[in-house]
Amino acid sequence: MSKPDPPKPSSRYLRYASWFLPAALLTWGAHEGAHWIMGTALGYDMWITINQVGLTSGSYSSSADQFMVSMAGPLITWAQGGIALWLALRLKDLAVYPFLFLAVWMRALAWAMSHLSNPNDEAVAGLLIGLPMWILPALSVSLLAYLTVRGSRATGAGWKENAVAYVLASLSSAVVVLSDSWLFG
Repeated sequence: MSKPDPPKPSSRYLRYASWFLPAALLTWGAHEGAHWIMGTALGYDMWITINQVGLTSGSYSSSADQFMVSMAGPLITWAQGGIALWLALRLKDLAVYPFLFLAVWMRALAWAMSHLSNPNDEAVAGLLIGLPMWILPALSVSLLAYLTVRGSRATGAGWKENAVAYVLASLSSAVVVLSDSWLFG
């Protein structure tokens, strides 16, 4: 019995690229869903969209509750990164790489936006426990960057694949953010 031929490079890249939008929707949906689930589990009335979650009214009754809701999203994103790395190491499949790249992309983008507008999840959590605003975001992005570099090596994602990842992550995150605005106002 002979082994099947490996996929042609063009089909490999098409398969790789085709995973970015689903991976973006899953990454953002799981992240925001974790915030919503934690808030709801703590007894709060929450609203959710693909890119945002919050209290329908009022404020958190304790900083511990706010901390748990703030960190629920990043914890799921870290778990996604860990699972994606495990799959990348096991399968050596480039199609797994979007799930790694988008995890670090999402948290790095949120960290960058923290400096322009409101603090992101990790920054809020850090401030709640008395840390400077940038400490937890830096640790979060560093962890996810480490996982992504390891996954890049395991899947054979070189500079071309990472350039494609950058472009597709930019487009995918724009689709998520703009569709969120369009669908939910």
